Amino acid sequence: MSSSREDVEKIISAVPGFHENWKKFLRHWAEEASPPWYLAMADLAHYIVENYAQGTTTEFTDLFAAIENLLQDPSPGLENLITVGLFEDIQNISSHRNFGFAVFRQWLGPRSLVIWDDVDAFVERVSKWTRQQQPRWWQFWRRRKKFDAEGALRRVENPELRKIIESNYRRDQ
Repeated sequence: MSSSREDVEKIISAVPGFHENWKKFLRHWAEEASPPWYLAMADLAHYIVENYAQGTTTEFTDLFAAIENLLQDPSPGLENLITVGLFEDIQNISSHRNFGFAVFRQWLGPRSLVIWDDVDAFVERVSKWTRQQQPRWWQFWRRRKKFDAEGALRRVENPELRKIIESNYRRDQ
């Protein structure tokens, strides 16, 4: 089951400063029967992290309260959208900032906090498992270097490419 526009708009409506970004997203995807809501959540995650970095947190109480309300009885698609599309992106993006992602815990409700901690624990397990893996036989034929997200972020100049890297890679702790 996928998320509906109404569900996403309940989140977006709690963040008036994001409305221009939202309108731009809707215009861009107007021809799609089912827009990629995950991309809207990624944009929102960047907006949240950038606002925190600038000391602008006035919308956070209403935003995270709206999310907590939606998580009381969510569809599987909506819960996944919030989990992977928003919370994981906030954690990944803010891991590249000096303040980290723990700063956002203060705004999370009980259900949100459980999901937030599950995302963090999952990423940590995957990261640990990846570090521990021994090379498989076919990897001897084609050795690959691990992608250096921090190195790429130091060199990238395009803000859109920077957003993609930050959203998809968590800074190694």
